[in-house]
Amino acid sequence: MLEIKEYAKRNESDVKDLLVELQKHLTSLDKRGVLTLKESFRDGYFDYVQKEVSIHNGIIFVAERDEKAIGCIICKIFCGGGESEFTTVCPKVGFISDLVVKCEERGKGIGKLLIKSAEEYFKDNNCEYVQLEVFKPNANAKELYEKLGYDDICIYMSKRL
Repeated sequence: MLEIKEYAKRNESDVKDLLVELQKHLTSLDKRGVLTLKESFRDGYFDYVQKEVSIHNGIIFVAERDEKAIGCIICKIFCGGGESEFTTVCPKVGFISDLVVKCEERGKGIGKLLIKSAEEYFKDNNCEYVQLEVFKPNANAKELYEKLGYDDICIYMSKRL
């Protein structure tokens, strides 16, 4: 039975593996050759994520089946400050930094359930909007987000020098 739960220490290895799977996928889509999977990624990125979640009143949700994490979503809340003090009227924004579901589990609605959990968390914390970034070549992810009501608001562009 599939359950969406808050991250627990027992999920650490599975979540690290999921983040590696996501990075491998994004790297395979990057025709520029900029994205990479460094040796230090598995532990280093996980440590970075945990610090960011702590700093930004965030949470990690995992999709579990038989006590094994098969998907996760990393959520943060940004509360004004910096540039946004001058450029926005939205004091709290929920931000999804990573969403990944094991390759063999995709297309079963798990990503939707994780996003729903994130959105509920953001609502409970008085966020008015949710934002995320999607790597343009990751068409399946973009399609999922659009089906769930997400719109393009900014386009980051790149040029090789």
